[in-house]
Amino acid sequence: MADYLALNWEKSELTGIEATVSGSAVSIKRSFHIVWPDELNPTQDPISAGSWLKNEFSRLNISVKNVLISFPRHDTTIRVLEIPDVPIEEVPEIVRFQAATKSSVPLGQLLLDHLLLPIREGKEARDVLVASIVRELHDQAVNTFQSIGMDVISTGVSAISVAEWIAHVGTFDKMSDPTLIVNQVDHHLEMSLVNDQQLLFTNSTSMTSADRDVTEQSMITEVNRFLLASSSQLAGQKTKQIILIGEQQAQQSFSKKLSNRFRCAVEFIDPSLSAESTFSDSPPLKYPGVLAGPMGMLYSQAKKSMEVVDFLNPHKAEVKPDRRKLQIGLGVAGVVLIFMTALFLTQRRVSDLDEQIVERQNIQNGLNELLKRGKPTLESVALIENWQHSNSKSLKVLNELDTVLPGTDRLYLSDMSLNRSAGQSISRLRATGHAKDDLDVRDLNRELSNDNYRVHPKRSSNSTFDSEYPVPFEIDAERLPPQVNTQQKSKPEKVNKS
Repeated sequence: MADYLALNWEKSELTGIEATVSGSAVSIKRSFHIVWPDELNPTQDPISAGSWLKNEFSRLNISVKNVLISFPRHDTTIRVLEIPDVPIEEVPEIVRFQAATKSSVPLGQLLLDHLLLPIREGKEARDVLVASIVRELHDQAVNTFQSIGMDVISTGVSAISVAEWIAHVGTFDKMSDPTLIVNQVDHHLEMSLVNDQQLLFTNSTSMTSADRDVTEQSMITEVNRFLLASSSQLAGQKTKQIILIGEQQAQQSFSKKLSNRFRCAVEFIDPSLSAESTFSDSPPLKYPGVLAGPMGMLYSQAKKSMEVVDFLNPHKAEVKPDRRKLQIGLGVAGVVLIFMTALFLTQRRVSDLDEQIVERQNIQNGLNELLKRGKPTLESVALIENWQHSNSKSLKVLNELDTVLPGTDRLYLSDMSLNRSAGQSISRLRATGHAKDDLDVRDLNRELSNDNYRVHPKRSSNSTFDSEYPVPFEIDAERLPPQVNTQQKSKPEKVNKS
């Protein structure tokens, strides 16, 4: 029974390999190719797609539980980002931050993984290769297999997995020199640049022409553009070899064009020779390179020759040595020591506080006794203050009234009273007297009105008679509160000088 089912996931078809992994060896059992029915779209209904796929696997007698998924390069985004030269444990967080600033898609809608690139001499910063895939597309593929009881172990990128496969099975000095990998799968051309067993960059471009000569010329142009864009990663080195994925006979013409254009050796490697289909109803693959990605996924499970991308198990910060037991023991001992010291200090402090409480209670008792003895004196002082407060305003009113009344040469008062309710601001003035003339009485009332009194006209009922002051009168007036003058003084007009 096989251990793994490695698949190349396309929206319209599946190409897979059933294999067993033992130690560092991979034993291919068989390969297959399945085309999705027109009426069935796994990106829209993974459950229905999984049900149909389960019947296909049963027909092909495939019962493997562990699945490895290789996504085509054109379904992913890979870019080189520059990050500060930080400790390795801080790299994942820095990468996520940098990716969020560069991506047009919110980071929550993506899955990320990264590969650290070699440090370039003379640069303080460091380059990192960041791969991302839309989370929805990834989850649709995973859910399709999970819905039929299969376990997805790893998900990667075809172009990166191809480099891993070549590192295991190729005879290319383990790609220690700058090596370009070219793989045409259907209408897409995948290109990867490897140097010293390290993937530097990868790209994918579409090929739309049906004419082979036109297609090959377009491929030469795209390879040239790719190498120019990646030249900075090689630090002045030139490409030493080109590896073409696929059938050698079908690519002889393209091989010669590459060799003439870039002046380097061109080698072939065909994954279909190692993973030949055993099913009679499976026609030969037109583009055998489609198997290279799944092959790399299988060899990566056996023994990694290169760092690869895995969206399900992305690179994380290195876990530091677990010294928790030692720290816990030291912490417990410290806590016990602190507790004993705190207990001793607390008891001593409580004893001191008890003595202070007794001393202050004695002082308070003495003060209470002193206040008790002085209470009658305080009450007398309060009564005097209330008397003074209640009479101070009346005295003030009488003093002000003295300035209003004319002298005794015109009139005099024979009786006067001033009443004021406690807490009120208006005093009531009542008086009787005699005047020499009615005009003197009217002048007095007018003066009172001008001095903020409200005068109540009242006819005198005084029956006494004084020959020198024949006019008796009575005064009934209220002292009003002071008025607040809200009117602003008018500004003097400017006089224009001619």
